[in-house]
Amino acid sequence: MKDKNIFIIGGHFTPAISIYKELNKHKIYNIYYVGVKHTILFDKSFSQEYKYAKDNNIKFLSLNTGKLYRYLSINSIISFCKIPLGFIQSIYYILKYRPISVISFGSYVSVPILIISKIFKIRIYTHIQTIKPGISDRIGIKYSEKIFTSWQETIKYIKNKNKIIYTGNILRDEIFNTNSDYFKIDKKYPLIYITGGNQGAHIINTLIFQNIEKLLKKYTLIHQIGSNSIYNDFEKSIEIKSKLDMNLKKRYINKKNIWGDRVGEVLNKSDLVIGRSGANTVYEILSLSKKAIFIPLSIGDKFDQIYNAKIAQNYSNVVDLINENELNFNKLEKKIETLLNKRILKNTHTLPINAKKYISDYIIKSVNK
Repeated sequence: MKDKNIFIIGGHFTPAISIYKELNKHKIYNIYYVGVKHTILFDKSFSQEYKYAKDNNIKFLSLNTGKLYRYLSINSIISFCKIPLGFIQSIYYILKYRPISVISFGSYVSVPILIISKIFKIRIYTHIQTIKPGISDRIGIKYSEKIFTSWQETIKYIKNKNKIIYTGNILRDEIFNTNSDYFKIDKKYPLIYITGGNQGAHIINTLIFQNIEKLLKKYTLIHQIGSNSIYNDFEKSIEIKSKLDMNLKKRYINKKNIWGDRVGEVLNKSDLVIGRSGANTVYEILSLSKKAIFIPLSIGDKFDQIYNAKIAQNYSNVVDLINENELNFNKLEKKIETLLNKRILKNTHTLPINAKKYISDYIIKSVNK
């Protein structure tokens, strides 16, 4: 079976695992997920991809690599020094498993595998989630046989147009689930879903904690806090909730992460979503025509989350954004009230929703030629 090994790599976990599930249906490949055990340096919590792989018997190859930061600090120096280790491990994994194909979903973790795979002439595919390709995406673009893009706006950043296939982003089946009733949501109050992604968003969490009672007097909150062990925000939320009045406590639902059908329940029942503007979050919000306030991460490769949020504003009349450095409760509260009272118009663009099957079918046909 060595000649039927496939590597899935990259930091965009949601679309990566969707492709894994689709390919795994065929039962003719050994699929390995190559990722990191810990997303943040010195964070003791396991990454979501590692926990998910372990819980679902997915073959996981841990890559202990580093990334380049745009600022100088002890962490950035340590991370830089780990980069050679990532290349050594990548050589070992490529030689040991001899994958017939590598499918990349961006981020720094994909870089050493992509470069070593190119040296060994392994077929590479890249799916780009962001509007503007980041550093790792640009390496994937250079080395890939085909490039699948989530957004039409991305195409202008890629020179070799013959490589491009516009598929749209890869959506989780779970977001279309409307049958779950796990949370028993109080429908007397508008439901706001607050999410910072798998690792959480400390600045958003802190603002919510500081104004929790003001919000709960008007709304029901489902707060996806993340699993980051450096700030311990989830533990703080438990303490804060314990001190709330009983009536308010019932309407504050705090979770580290929300998976499976529960994601669909929350997204479909929510009246408003507040969170970061990662590519997957933005695409899901637009696909479901939900109201949203995006708070883009102010650091990152060329401020990709800001690009995502601004594109979302062009697509929908009920999407707004607050720059992280301008975030305060008064501004957030006003935007919440404005959007909840705003009528949803149809999105100005139609987004593809079948990328998962298209990409999987394409890869299967290509590797079996």
